[in-house]
Amino acid sequence: MRFERVKILETVTDKTTSKEALENIKIFLSSSESHHIVTLNSEMVVRAQTDRDFSKIINDADLVIADGMGILIASSFLKKKKGQFLPDLSNLVLTIFNAIFFPKKNKGVLPERISGIDLIYKICGSDFAIDRTIYLVGAEEGIAERTGKVLKKNFPKIRIVGAEEGIRKNSTKKENEDLIERINTKKPEIIFVAFGAPKQEKWIYENLKKMPSIKVAMGVGGSFDFISGKTKRAPQFVQQRGWEWLWRLLQEPKRIKRIHTATWKLTWLIFWDKKGRMGK
Repeated sequence: MRFERVKILETVTDKTTSKEALENIKIFLSSSESHHIVTLNSEMVVRAQTDRDFSKIINDADLVIADGMGILIASSFLKKKKGQFLPDLSNLVLTIFNAIFFPKKNKGVLPERISGIDLIYKICGSDFAIDRTIYLVGAEEGIAERTGKVLKKNFPKIRIVGAEEGIRKNSTKKENEDLIERINTKKPEIIFVAFGAPKQEKWIYENLKKMPSIKVAMGVGGSFDFISGKTKRAPQFVQQRGWEWLWRLLQEPKRIKRIHTATWKLTWLIFWDKKGRMGK
């Protein structure tokens, strides 16, 4: 099943609901081929503006989901007709205001936000995941293992065949080869990779064909931190409002630079892109 794709700057995202995404993943798992799922957020869109390899990897993925309120804001604003400077600026401010305070009024071309954490839970809780073999790799030492225990407790019928940190920042080619060998020994069908973007997407792109048993590979960023309990996730009403970025910032003030990139930098990039003033 192929979805309509929405272009946001140098990246694309699929126009899909979580239910439709799950149906596609079910098809992926029944296939003889491997598939790459990207959970696209605002930081990744900004990074892809200057990293053409990263942009290509995102756009070549089999499924790209909108993981972040910024992606929905961008799609909503880009949907509006191009106008004069001040009306367009007013439209952008109104779009952001509605996204934050009245998310149900924020009618964009993308039907909903699908977080990587929620998609992991939905996959593990689906009928088609029963007895599927899953491998977890990434995050800090011990976090993948703790994540595996939480997922197994919540979804007893899944089979987690491996959970490890994987490779570090400056890992060698030999260390990566050893990781691939460990994964292939366990023959997983699904792998969740938590190296952070763009490293996880590039790693999947470069290594997926070396792991023939895997049918679904998904980069999941910091999802293991939340699932394992290392980082407390925002309450449901905060998630629904799209304020998880603020909740995360209050817990980790050092993320202020990343939050700036994911909010204001993306906002101005899409504004000037629409005005046709960015050199392409």
